[in-house]
Amino acid sequence: MRIALLLALLTVTGCASTLSTMQTAKPLARGQVRVSGAAGLFVPAGQLGTLLSQGISEGQSIKDAILAGQAYHLAEADAQRLLGVGLALAVAPPGPSNELMLRTGLLASHDLDVGLRLSSTSLRFDGKARLAHGGDPEDDSLPDYRRKSYDVALGVGLSRHLFKSPVLDALEIVQINDFSRWDLEVPVYVSLDVGDIFKLYGAPKYIYSRTSLDSRLVDFSRGGQDVTGFELGLPARVSSHFVGASVGVALGFRYVHLYAEFTGGYSACRPVLFGQERDLGGVTLYPAVGLAFQNPTPWGARSRSRPSSTVPENPGNTL
Repeated sequence: MRIALLLALLTVTGCASTLSTMQTAKPLARGQVRVSGAAGLFVPAGQLGTLLSQGISEGQSIKDAILAGQAYHLAEADAQRLLGVGLALAVAPPGPSNELMLRTGLLASHDLDVGLRLSSTSLRFDGKARLAHGGDPEDDSLPDYRRKSYDVALGVGLSRHLFKSPVLDALEIVQINDFSRWDLEVPVYVSLDVGDIFKLYGAPKYIYSRTSLDSRLVDFSRGGQDVTGFELGLPARVSSHFVGASVGVALGFRYVHLYAEFTGGYSACRPVLFGQERDLGGVTLYPAVGLAFQNPTPWGARSRSRPSSTVPENPGNTL
């Protein structure tokens, strides 16, 4: 029973958010389209560090007990701590994540764009509005490779996680259908674009995640105490908070740019599982690289005609 409920929890929440940014503060113009692909690595560094530290400590305790000819005993507090770390790593395991993003501008002034991102774990829609602009004006007569700009933008994104629970269905223990996870992300973008060749950007961000478990699974877990004598209750909802920032660079020219960025922050998540509050959060890292393609000139834009250098004839200047 307890193993079945643990499997249920892990299969419905065992995925981590894609934390990459892969964009600067400058929105695309109306008629511009960007297609990008990226790969990242989710690293729950805090939990991995705790597991390593406690593993070394318990290993030393086992060695000391053997040398002293005594039986080794794992204290209840240490056992609970190990269970919490194990659950945290199972719910948000380290591993790679891939993504594909499509963006387009909505205004000719480069002030607003929207994007759709499909990753290994979620489908995300976001928008970005520019708050401030410095440097060269958005002037079509100035080539992109000579334009420099400093931009600040505010974004908002909503993600729906894509996952199933095939384990319990295969075991025919309980049918799991009604569960979901949503992420609400609010980033602030700051970037420097140098001639459309070099881009430096940062994005402090906050992400709120909410996972709702199947009501039948929750009822099943609460009824397990009558059978086993242990507290096996699962929460109906699990909330988590991520506060961090992405820092990245992009190199390229006109049609193609290579992105490299690093995201770091802290995840806070303390649900009550099996009768006790468990710490499933910690320091989280997410390095990523990506490649983006876009049309540098908006579709349908008219190039400005250059002024003529021909000097008009003077009708009065006759021989």
